[in-house]
Amino acid sequence: MGFAQSVVLGSCSFVLGMVFVCQVVDIPLLYMPVTDEAIQNAYTFYEIWWEAPGAVKALFHVALGLPLVALLVKLHKWNESAMFFDGSSIAMHTATIVLYLTVHIQSLRTFLPESTTTTTYSILPVPPPREIAPTESEKVEAVRVLSAANALVGLLTVGVIGMQIGQEYARRQEEREQKAIDVTVVEGKKDQ
Repeated sequence: MGFAQSVVLGSCSFVLGMVFVCQVVDIPLLYMPVTDEAIQNAYTFYEIWWEAPGAVKALFHVALGLPLVALLVKLHKWNESAMFFDGSSIAMHTATIVLYLTVHIQSLRTFLPESTTTTTYSILPVPPPREIAPTESEKVEAVRVLSAANALVGLLTVGVIGMQIGQEYARRQEEREQKAIDVTVVEGKKDQ
């Protein structure tokens, strides 16, 4: 297993771990009758991440960006394995990033107040101020959509990990078959 593949697996495992942590509040919103307590728990849980220091957010953004960079480096080989396994992984990880930027960030901005954490930089543009405050039903819908997006991110991340494991398995299988062919050729030469 190469360094780039280790980076992909490590970063995706970190993201998958974050998704599993979020399941504590997501499961009651998705798979059970929604209660006021479940909604308040979700608001509190996600506000902790929303108000996290910039270093925590930067760590999460690095964990999202590293696999894409490593997969593009691996795709540069441009062989059949890279095109199938790494190309599929790039598509799935790009979908994860798109979900994060379009669903997660927008949902958090809907049901949480403006962050009070001050940072010197931000990779996300400042949203325009809302003229009308979101209603309670909009907030509930936003937190439930965020929970569903977390489930999709988990599935996509498991897909990326599965493709990388499949690529390593295929490489090892190919090496075994090549060794068997080489042994057969050597034995054939000895017989002559």
